[in-house]
Amino acid sequence: VVSAMCGVTDKLISIFNKYKSNDLLSAKEELLQLYQSHMKAFDKIDLKQKKCIQESKNLQSLFGELIVDLTVKRNYKSWDYDFVISFGERFAVQLLSCALSKLNVPSKYIDSSRLIITNNEFGNSKVLMKETKVKIEEVLFPMIMDGIVPVVTGFYGSTKDGRVATLGRGGSDYSATILAHALDAQEVILWKEVDGVFSHDPQKKGNGAKFLPQLTYAEAIKLAKNGAKIIHPHALDSMASKDIVVWVKNTFKPNLTGTKIWKGIA
Repeated sequence: VVSAMCGVTDKLISIFNKYKSNDLLSAKEELLQLYQSHMKAFDKIDLKQKKCIQESKNLQSLFGELIVDLTVKRNYKSWDYDFVISFGERFAVQLLSCALSKLNVPSKYIDSSRLIITNNEFGNSKVLMKETKVKIEEVLFPMIMDGIVPVVTGFYGSTKDGRVATLGRGGSDYSATILAHALDAQEVILWKEVDGVFSHDPQKKGNGAKFLPQLTYAEAIKLAKNGAKIIHPHALDSMASKDIVVWVKNTFKPNLTGTKIWKGIA
């Protein structure tokens, strides 16, 4: 399950707002910067190999689709906002697909709007689990049985009538745990930029932040609902019912154990 590159969702929000306020020149400049940063990342992954021609074309097509959508629509609705800011994950999934291709890992890009069905609360949608489970079983189980790694966009799903709906900031965590629940996974790893869960924000000095090597589901949910940005408030709701272990680990230090979130010792 793939999240957007760092800062991209904020840039897409800025671009959407500028189009909405008719500040087109500034919006197009930001779009160009966004395109260049993704192509630069793509070039670093691809290097001198040419295994990722399709992903490169997909990335360019996605930017074209975004520009057309923003330009043609002038009377923006709440679902238009969700659609625009979902592109960060759409871009990023092409990069990860390319990286997997270079490693000779058989994979396939899956748009999460095919899997995750939500209500109509655009911007902070809730998942309709029964409908979602059916979709995930239909699409993902055959791929997994065939040894193909699904590369799924996080952060959003779609309403019953097919409109893109985002799950709130940090929604890729929520996406991952939804898939884990539906697939009866044994564990989920949420990759972050910190060593795990802390009692307070570890990036703020002098607040006495302590590393928490393990938490119960209830403790982690309480932290999330009290504003801890490390975990999406709804990401753990479905984990406790199936005793699925959740790990919060550091992307840049994968050998560190991280924080274990589970039912705890009885």
